Amino acid sequence: YLGVDMTTMTPALAKYINKLSPAAAVPERDGVMIEKVFKNSPAKEGGLKKFDFVLEIDGKRVFNADAAHVILDRATIGQELSIKVLRDDSEIALQVKPEDLSPRLKQLRQERLKRKR
Repeated sequence: YLGVDMTTMTPALAKYINKLSPAAAVPERDGVMIEKVFKNSPAKEGGLKKFDFVLEIDGKRVFNADAAHVILDRATIGQELSIKVLRDDSEIALQVKPEDLSPRLKQLRQERLKRKR
């Protein structure tokens, strides 16, 4: 579990989104864009941000969100991944450590049960 939502972005799609919602300010470029970074996630702790474009994961170039997900799904839990992103026209290298989602899901279930009481 990394804690991000990613999408394959194109300039045409970004233009369309920006036209519908000018406040979105989606960068108009091709690539794998991070749409959301979940709070308290490995991605947040590693410094990933909304609108980052993922260029590489562990030295492997990614061109679409499906390819990025395949690499992340094969990653070893607890072992740092190097992720190169494009942010505001600058390449940034980050280290992110995927974690097992099972304990987090158990915690969320327990919190939900407590709220219902």
